Amino acid sequence: MYNCLNKMKIRLSKGFIFAFLAALTWAVSIIIAKVILQRGETAYVLAFWTAILAVPYWIYTLLGKKTEIKKLTKKDYSILFWIGIISTVGVGLTEALALRYSSAVNYSFLIRTVTLFTIIFAYFFLGEKLTTKKIILATLLLIGAYLLTLKGEKLVLSSGDIFTLIEAILIAFGNNVLGKMATNRMSTTISAAGGILMGIIPLTIVSYFNHAIIIPQSFGLIILLTIIYVILTKLRFLVYKNATVSFATMVYSFTPVFVSLMAIPLLGEGMTVTQIIGGVLIVIAGVSVEKLKI
Repeated sequence: MYNCLNKMKIRLSKGFIFAFLAALTWAVSIIIAKVILQRGETAYVLAFWTAILAVPYWIYTLLGKKTEIKKLTKKDYSILFWIGIISTVGVGLTEALALRYSSAVNYSFLIRTVTLFTIIFAYFFLGEKLTTKKIILATLLLIGAYLLTLKGEKLVLSSGDIFTLIEAILIAFGNNVLGKMATNRMSTTISAAGGILMGIIPLTIVSYFNHAIIIPQSFGLIILLTIIYVILTKLRFLVYKNATVSFATMVYSFTPVFVSLMAIPLLGEGMTVTQIIGGVLIVIAGVSVEKLKI
């Protein structure tokens, strides 16, 4: 009996565990961000304050890395700079805008197209193999995304859908590919903190011209969301340290499941049968990654 149970045990890799926790954390952040936006906060205010409130923490984490910082090369700083521009500024703003014009459930499924973009970018920039398994799973993702964006019998991309797809591209390159490059060259602490701090000044400039440097209405929730974003960022870079970016982004497909479980009862959101089928295909593609050892 013991032998049978022992054989049934599932050995989960560190990469899978960190990615699973990141998926859950991301889902919680999506729900909280949606609530904040529903209360009247603008996307620019949300993006600005969740970034600026985290600055003291990220500076503090760098204080213990002075020796490593002195050893950083121009290429290291270049990687961190582009993480700041693409991830901190680009992803931060497009996510807030996507959630502003889309339901949390629809967003959480459609954002999983990031897997397709990550596989492509990882092939060209990280030298990860483009296997038959990856192509099959990517195809499932595309079909799922197509069904998810169907409104009635026509393919209609809403403003939220467009912002979500743009964010997926930015995440694939700015978060995943550049994040992996960073952790290959430096610690996860430097990778996470350095990238975010590099983007603060550009984000502040964008926020200023969009009248976002004001006291937010939902300050308490924004503080909570900031803490969750910090946890998510740390988990994300731990994933990059322990797994390929293709693997990581596919495991993140658990996120829409968690979001659906929370958003449907808490936010009163729903999906059509066609959209549910599309969402299921996206999730199947995501969870298959551990089984197929991609």
